[in-house]
Amino acid sequence: MKRDLRRHMRRHLKWQLVGQLTRQPPVRIATNLLRISALTLVVVSAGASLPSPEAKAQVFDFGQIDSFESAGTGTQRGGAAPKTIVDDGDRHTVMLTILDSNTDAKITWKTTDGTQQTTFVHGTTVQAFQTSGLFKIEALGGDNRSVKYGYVLLRLKESKDRI
Repeated sequence: MKRDLRRHMRRHLKWQLVGQLTRQPPVRIATNLLRISALTLVVVSAGASLPSPEAKAQVFDFGQIDSFESAGTGTQRGGAAPKTIVDDGDRHTVMLTILDSNTDAKITWKTTDGTQQTTFVHGTTVQAFQTSGLFKIEALGGDNRSVKYGYVLLRLKESKDRI
């Protein structure tokens, strides 16, 4: 009897939580999931690389997110043309996850101050980039090399200094 009551209460609380999440606007759900993902990533990274002098961190103001734009996955093969994820001139945050790789990924992007950058990503990783309308990914090497990736693209609010 007690076991059935506990199971019923757990199920009720679970559906209550799901109901609260689904009543929120999609942007808020995506923002909350990103906050949880970012916090998890920071905690896991801190624990895994605490003694490492090469540890890096990026700070993002999640309050600047205007809307969720898109998400996707893909495989970029060596020797193929770069895959353009953003090319519109607007400000974005791109959260890129390299899922599997047997080569380096070359990331070409434009910073929010308009400077074009090239970053090389080695192995599996998660990185976030704030861009000003340009983001491309390319796999280095021959046809037998590839990079599998996933990304989340978020549009940032219009900057006050651009008005």
